Amino acid sequence: MPRMYPIAIPIVAVMLYASSMYSQTCCTAGMPVSSILEIPKSEKAVLFQLRYEYRSINRLVDNDEVLENDPRSRSGQNISLKTDYVFNKSLAVSAVLPFVQQTRNNSSEKQQSFGVGDLTLMTQYSLKSFSLGAAIKLPTGNVNQRSSSGLLLSPDMMSGSGTYDFLFRLAYENNSFLLPLLSARLNSTYRVNGTNEDFGSTDSFAGRRFAFGNELNLRGYLDYIVTTKKLFFIPHLGLNYRFSGANTEQFVDAPNSGGHWLNIPVGLAISKDGIKTISFFSEIPVYQNLEGLQITTNISVGVQLSYKISRKNKLKTNDEVPNSSDSFPSELKLQ
Repeated sequence: MPRMYPIAIPIVAVMLYASSMYSQTCCTAGMPVSSILEIPKSEKAVLFQLRYEYRSINRLVDNDEVLENDPRSRSGQNISLKTDYVFNKSLAVSAVLPFVQQTRNNSSEKQQSFGVGDLTLMTQYSLKSFSLGAAIKLPTGNVNQRSSSGLLLSPDMMSGSGTYDFLFRLAYENNSFLLPLLSARLNSTYRVNGTNEDFGSTDSFAGRRFAFGNELNLRGYLDYIVTTKKLFFIPHLGLNYRFSGANTEQFVDAPNSGGHWLNIPVGLAISKDGIKTISFFSEIPVYQNLEGLQITTNISVGVQLSYKISRKNKLKTNDEVPNSSDSFPSELKLQ
C-alpha cells in the first residue's frame, strides 16, 4: 500500500503593522499568509505548485475577547508559484514567488494593493524522520503603493516588505503512526524579520524605521490515506500555534501588535497517480490572545495544484503518494 510524503507543510507567518487605532494581524507584507516550506523527500525530482488562498480578515479582538466588528473590513488574496528541486532524499532546494492582492474598506475610502511579493529561497536537509530547513526572503515586492487619494499605504498593505528576512525550520514525521496508513507530522518554524530603515521615504522625507515582529510557529497534524480503485483521498486535521512579537517603529514597540494565535487547519488532497494532485484547505481560528485591540483573520480557504516530474513514470514506491498537507505552506502552506 502506498505511503505518503508531504509535498508542502504550511507555515503561517502572519503579523501586521499597527495603525493609529488598531493593527491588522493577517499577514506580513511580501509573504503569503501560508508559506510553503516543506520539500518532499524523494529521489531526484522537480515539483511545481500553483496555490490560491482567500482570507476574510474581519474578526475584531481586544486581548482575548472577540468584539463586534466596526464598519471597516478587509480581505486578502494570494497566488503563489513554487518550484522544488530534489537532489535526493537528503538534499533539496525551493523557490516561492507570491502575488498578493489586499483590500481594506473604511468609512472614508477603499484601499487596494496588488503586486509581486517577496521571493523566498529555501534549502532543506533531511536525515531519516527529521528535516532541517533554512530560508531567506528577498525584498522583491513593492513598498511604495498608495491609496486612490495618494496616501502611502501602511506596511501591512504593501506587496513587499523592503527587508531581508530569515526562516529556520525543524520537522519530524512518522508515516506509520498507530496505524499503517496514518501519518503524524510535527514542525516548528522561527522567522527573523529584518528592518526597513526608510519606509515611506521621498525626496522631501527621509522615511521612518519599521520592522515586523519576529515569529514562532508550531504545527502538528495527522493525515490518513483512503484508497479507491481509481483515486487516493488524504484528509488532514491539525493544530497550529503561532506567536509573534510586537512590530517596532522608530525603535519603539508599536501598540496593538503581536500576540498568540491558535488555529485548526483542515484539508483534503486527491490524486490519481501521485504525480498530479489537487488539494483543498481551510484554517479556522479557535483562540487569540493579542496585544491590545486588533483585527485579524476569521477564516482562510484555498486550493492548490501540484505536478511532479520524476525519472519514474509509474508509482513504484510508497513515497510517490501525496498527502493532504500539500494544501497548507504555510502559512499558502500564501506573508
